Amino acid sequence: MEQKVTIYTLAEKLNMSVSAVSRAFNPNSKLSAEKRKIILEAAEQYGYVQNKMASRLSQQPIRIGVLMRGRIEAYYLKMLDGIKAAYADFQNYKVTCDIRTLSRDDFSADNACAVLEEFRSAGYDGVILHGIYHEGIVAKVNELAEAGIKVVTLHNDLPASSRLFTSTTNTEYTGRMVAQLFDIFLPPDRRNIIAFSGSMQSLIHQGLIFSFSRCAMTLGLQLLQHYDTLDTPQIAEWLVQEAFETHERIDAIYISSSNSIPICRYVDEHGLSDQVTIIASDIFDELNEYLRRGVVNATIFQDPFAQGYAAFEKLYYNLAENRPVPTFVTARPQIVLKSNLPLYQK
Repeated sequence: MEQKVTIYTLAEKLNMSVSAVSRAFNPNSKLSAEKRKIILEAAEQYGYVQNKMASRLSQQPIRIGVLMRGRIEAYYLKMLDGIKAAYADFQNYKVTCDIRTLSRDDFSADNACAVLEEFRSAGYDGVILHGIYHEGIVAKVNELAEAGIKVVTLHNDLPASSRLFTSTTNTEYTGRMVAQLFDIFLPPDRRNIIAFSGSMQSLIHQGLIFSFSRCAMTLGLQLLQHYDTLDTPQIAEWLVQEAFETHERIDAIYISSSNSIPICRYVDEHGLSDQVTIIASDIFDELNEYLRRGVVNATIFQDPFAQGYAAFEKLYYNLAENRPVPTFVTARPQIVLKSNLPLYQK
């Protein structure tokens, strides 16, 4: 049986130290380009595969801080599950994860900055930041970046900051998909649509509504009005009532956030489900029931679990191996109907 090539046999063949061979696989290590080239070419020639776990165990631990803003639990908890799953997959590679959540009542820009300052003072290597897009946060994120801490934004972006990348949904495709679905569902004489979004301070919701409205116009759909629910269920409850009192005829509703239950409940309780076509966002227990009963005609799954997992995974690889990462990492939006809903439920 052919003997497996280890770092020791490779070092022996090259007449180099084991530490020199090991450094060749770390792009940030101090090693001449010529020697690195010799080692990497020899590794390929002899079929040496680096044991990355062993390599990581010989290095300093990577510390990642996570700050989540808890608003619509059905959505952000799925992202948190994705982060935890990625951490479980990588925790043997000498990485630790400190997760903090600011509830709706606890959140303020000052509280968020205080947590980020804790991460900075503790010398964390990376930070994942979710749901916080207050202007005051930009300066703090830049402060972390100046200290060498790589910040990743999750779902909501801070493009004016020095963040490394954002893990989010694809707003352009989602908006187009929703418009095309309405074009299929709605007859030519019933195309009046109301849109309800999450907070329009978020670039995600700005992108979703802009993409949808632009595509809807080309398809002859009429966007009567857009309402900003501020990610608050009580506000969504007030606004849906206002919408039906204001507009003589509403044929369809697009809900771009997970703050959809008050809107679905209003349509259901007022016996409007046969008259109003609803396309919502994501899947969770309360919404799934409306989908099964036909109150909601379709929902766009934005895969928050995948967004959370990708944020942690790609940040880890960038920190551990200096792997490049694109500015935007996007999950693929998927159409969920009553017929295929069981495929998305555990």
